[in-house]
Amino acid sequence: MKLRGDIFKQIRRKRGLSQTALAEGICTQATISLMEKQNRIPKMNILTALCSRLDISANEIIENDDVSMTATFDQIGRLLAERQFEDAQTALQMIKVKNLQNEFDKQRYYYLLGMLQVQNHQFDEAIFNFELVLTQFSTASANIYLAMTTIGMAMAYEKIGSQSRALRLVERAMRLIDEKKLTGGQLQWIVVYEYISGLYLALGQPQLSLNAAQRGIEICRQMRSMFLLDRYYLHAGKAQLALANQAVGKQDLEIAHSLALVGQHPELVKESMKALAMA
Repeated sequence: MKLRGDIFKQIRRKRGLSQTALAEGICTQATISLMEKQNRIPKMNILTALCSRLDISANEIIENDDVSMTATFDQIGRLLAERQFEDAQTALQMIKVKNLQNEFDKQRYYYLLGMLQVQNHQFDEAIFNFELVLTQFSTASANIYLAMTTIGMAMAYEKIGSQSRALRLVERAMRLIDEKKLTGGQLQWIVVYEYISGLYLALGQPQLSLNAAQRGIEICRQMRSMFLLDRYYLHAGKAQLALANQAVGKQDLEIAHSLALVGQHPELVKESMKALAMA
């Protein structure tokens, strides 16, 4: 995504607002200045509030370009993985589907749309879009989105109570990962194993959940990344407890709790504390 700071400035002036007046109660005046002079895109909640005050759609000041699409999709994927669903939906709505230039962009778009629909309990729509990715927008290269989309379908089926079908889909995703030598970026590899670990846990498969969590933790270590590490240890701790490994499970949950505190993830702090209380 690219911000048109010049257009943003013109609209602000037409509304008769100074930078300070526009920013009041939303952000700092410096944020407005950076938007207008350097085309700096602020956080999605700030951008949405500013557009609301100016009575415009974000699409009027945001445009998509080929160079920035990967960064945009990665940003939305990160927001989804961190469970910041409203921000992810706002960011996805700024993408104009008709302007997507290639099959890979369409594949990523409909995968993200399906993931948001799962969170919004629009399961039929989500499954439709996941199937669209796998049948119509599947690129020639074997990329990680094939596995991630399959996991998305598994999430949808697990939510509607079709556990056997969900389990088959998770197993299919694992085969894709292990046999097809899928290509993907650091973010996608960390995300996909976290989703798999969480799904296996929900499907009553603690050993498989633990295996996936351990894979993810190793990737985080190799890449020196803290992203989703608290969730990985949370899954690992719960899986260990389910396998009657009380001491190791409690240790993993304590690590998850500490990481969640450092990362300022209050929902994970509560969840890890609850799991520790039951350990």
